[in-house]
Amino acid sequence: MSNARPISSFIEKHYLHFNAAALVDAAKGYKAHKAAGKKMMVTLAGAMSTAELGKILAEMIRKGQVDIISCTGANLEEDVMNLVAHDRYERVPNYRDLTPQQERDLLDRGMNRVTDMYPRARSIPSFGKACGGCGSRTTRR
Repeated sequence: MSNARPISSFIEKHYLHFNAAALVDAAKGYKAHKAAGKKMMVTLAGAMSTAELGKILAEMIRKGQVDIISCTGANLEEDVMNLVAHDRYERVPNYRDLTPQQERDLLDRGMNRVTDMYPRARSIPSFGKACGGCGSRTTRR
């Protein structure tokens, strides 16, 4: 396996059948598409932004590997909220097992649950300020 291309070398050696082989074909097609000077669009649906996919996409955009992104509103909202209020989130790993009283205690601390992430209520105004009041009812388009 070459050190210059560790991920590519790994998948070319081990991803030989079925969907794994399709990934190799897709990666090679992606590389050829960009090498030919063509544009690449990435489409997203679902809540992958909570996996901080934006960090990966930002790097790909900077390197000219992604030209267009089409995403659902949920992805965009989560990424913007993460951008402007990341330091005000608290992760609660056992969120599925919280008692009603534990949920109430978090709410009383000003935390609003979104799955396993608890952004502070004051994060919402930060979102509005960051997008120029886009969350207000008086915003004109």
